[in-house]
Amino acid sequence: MISLTDDVLWVSGWLVNRLERLHALSEFLRRSAPRPVSAATLADRFGVTRRTIERDLAALRSAGVPLYAEHGRTGGQVSLDRSGSAVLTLSSAEVAAILVALAAGGPGMPFTDAGVTAAERLIDSLGPTSRLAVEDLRSRIRVRDQAPIPKRARRTVEEALRRSVVVNIDYTDANCSRTTRGVDPVGFYNGAEGWYFIGWCHLRRAGRIFRLDRISNARLTARPSGQHDVDETLGWVPSALTTP
Repeated sequence: MISLTDDVLWVSGWLVNRLERLHALSEFLRRSAPRPVSAATLADRFGVTRRTIERDLAALRSAGVPLYAEHGRTGGQVSLDRSGSAVLTLSSAEVAAILVALAAGGPGMPFTDAGVTAAERLIDSLGPTSRLAVEDLRSRIRVRDQAPIPKRARRTVEEALRRSVVVNIDYTDANCSRTTRGVDPVGFYNGAEGWYFIGWCHLRRAGRIFRLDRISNARLTARPSGQHDVDETLGWVPSALTTP
């Protein structure tokens, strides 16, 4: 069963979006500290109502997250949590390599939103000297600009893969023929023309790859997906592949 309210998505009885938002909210407040963040700002950032954010903040306090409220015109929520801070020993070249890899993957790269968040946290952890060195290296590198793809569809197929459930997609092929089909999520493939979603297609009853920028819409179902070998489902491709 799937039901959607203003802040909760239930898939087979499991709470999906709210738990992930609570974690992201806690991390955002931790990274923003000691600067207070208003409920209105949080609601706008996470795309929910202010009432929903206030319920989320109450849930975090109940779970033991150290938050306190600063009152006044510039007040808001402040996190006292420093437990998530990491001590990094990466060199400036190593940090730059990670950032370049994320940029080269493009906006269609699977889990790109998580990559952007990781990059922000990584940069936040650097000292002034290291940050300047990284920025100097980044300024000397260029990557090919890539066209954006529908974020909602990409995020939905990512979620289907993470949770191993069938996803229904609206797909337009190279001949401009549009179909709607159920797909067992299997993985992702980086081909010459961009990123592809590897799936077992219920319509064709065979393995297929779907270019991510041609998936106009995607909807999670509550049906568990079958288990498929990635390479067997992908089939032959005109280049050597490796696992990242």
